[in-house]
Amino acid sequence: MTVLVSAQLMEETWRAVGALSEREIRKRQALCGKEQEELTGFVLGYTSDLPEEALGLALYAHFVVVEAFRRSRATFLKIESGKIERTWKDNFGFINDLRATGYTRSPFQLQEGVSSEPAVMQYVIDALTEENSDDPVPLIDQDFWRVLQVLKTVTDCMHEAGRIK
Repeated sequence: MTVLVSAQLMEETWRAVGALSEREIRKRQALCGKEQEELTGFVLGYTSDLPEEALGLALYAHFVVVEAFRRSRATFLKIESGKIERTWKDNFGFINDLRATGYTRSPFQLQEGVSSEPAVMQYVIDALTEENSDDPVPLIDQDFWRVLQVLKTVTDCMHEAGRIK
């Protein structure tokens, strides 16, 4: 299957989301939950025990990722919980490989071919490793890797559920 979200679309999306009002973000987050209820439930379930700032970052990045897929103009099948759980488990290997290679919670570039949606995953990595002196988000290594795995699971599931028109 081809990539659904190009680097240009990903950049346009995160910039557009950054310009939305809080009201519009909440409205679109509710739409996210309606369109992919199981996937949204998974994200909430696997991130709800994070510290408040880390949870906010995870949910915001999730919203941007789903919004990018929505803007791809593909149609999406409903993602079932069994598929989500299998993808989550499969992504333990992805995370362990990154850790074994020596990656840490600092900015890095993914190698070619390790993701079905490279632009989406690079956005996720950039969002989780961004050093923002105005509004820093304390994210310990354990939480970084969990959020990365959650969002990789979201990305893989959305990619596989997408159908190009």
